[in-house]
Amino acid sequence: MMNIIALGEQEKHILNKIHAGVLYCKNDAGSTILYANDYFYSIVGYTREEISTLFQDKFASLVISDVSKILVKVARAIQENVPLDYEFQMRHKDGRILHIHDTAHYDAENNCWYVTIMDVSAMKSIEYERNKLSLYLHHVPDKIIISDSDGQILFKNNPALLPDHFDPKCTNLFEMIEPLVHPDDLYAMRQKLEKEEIFEYETQLQKNGRYVNHDRNRIIPIHDPKTNALHYMHVSMDLLPQGDVLTSFPSRTMFERYYNKVVEHAPHAPLHLGILDVDNFKRINDTYGHHTGDLILKRTARQLATVLSERDYLCRFGGDEFLILLVDYTDKEAKEVLSRIRALTFAPVHLDGYDIQISYSIGVAFNYNRPVEYLQLNKQADEALYTVKKNNKGSLLIV
Repeated sequence: MMNIIALGEQEKHILNKIHAGVLYCKNDAGSTILYANDYFYSIVGYTREEISTLFQDKFASLVISDVSKILVKVARAIQENVPLDYEFQMRHKDGRILHIHDTAHYDAENNCWYVTIMDVSAMKSIEYERNKLSLYLHHVPDKIIISDSDGQILFKNNPALLPDHFDPKCTNLFEMIEPLVHPDDLYAMRQKLEKEEIFEYETQLQKNGRYVNHDRNRIIPIHDPKTNALHYMHVSMDLLPQGDVLTSFPSRTMFERYYNKVVEHAPHAPLHLGILDVDNFKRINDTYGHHTGDLILKRTARQLATVLSERDYLCRFGGDEFLILLVDYTDKEAKEVLSRIRALTFAPVHLDGYDIQISYSIGVAFNYNRPVEYLQLNKQADEALYTVKKNNKGSLLIV
């Protein structure tokens, strides 16, 4: 067998400078240590004398993983004449459990192993925490996408794999969301991201005049201690459950928040805030029943959703009223759109076996290209609606 004692001082010096445990062990049940460099003892925390006295130089005595399984791998490596490469756990002198990566080559002539071990506990700890975090994120109901600082997508949780409006083939976060952000908001988005600030926007997806997706989205820069953005996290909260159950429209709170966001991004954008009322709705309910009344509200919602543009916003305001926000329309354009909505009611509607005449009264307030508080514009629209219902029910008034 190789005479380990014959190693020269220079060879020992070189081996002791290697930042890995280097060993030469017998191929026996205890993997008896014939030689180990200094770094091996620093890994396990024991001195040479302690290893010899406490463990009789048996490497296997330090291992807390199932040694029988390791011996099966050892036998297979010898039989197939291939190196060993595997991981196991050892116990440090202070009681800590170490994760060890072991590579070994068999010396058939002397029936021994050249062994190199590395302590990968820190890497395993990071991997464990990463896997635990990933598990948590996959169970969060919000859609979460994480990218690097250039936007290359690194992670998607399970809900983020489902929505129709995310292109599954797109690998860059910014390229993925750009089609979802209104052109007028792209400048604001780029400004926010350049300043490494949070950017918020909403997305809505319609099918057959019904909202099937409505998300509030945030792009959140993740900074290092020097405030440099290392990653971006895109979080999408599903707003549909917070909206109106019958129509799937947003709630009044969501409508007000959206209005304020539009004003924040474009203070001088022309805005028309309208309130649409289904005329004589109580009489319809009393005459034809609440089920028919619900069908009329659903039909109205579908018509509104199909007529308005992506940046416009809707919500069910009350029992028979809807709020409408028209963004970037002239007075003439707003009147044309709202007149088309009214025109949908000129012919009787066949519902539940009845031919029912429906009409809409619409009161609208215009901000005249200046920032106006939501409640103030809403009040003006409500006053316009009151005037319509009092003087000429079924018509339109813009103030």
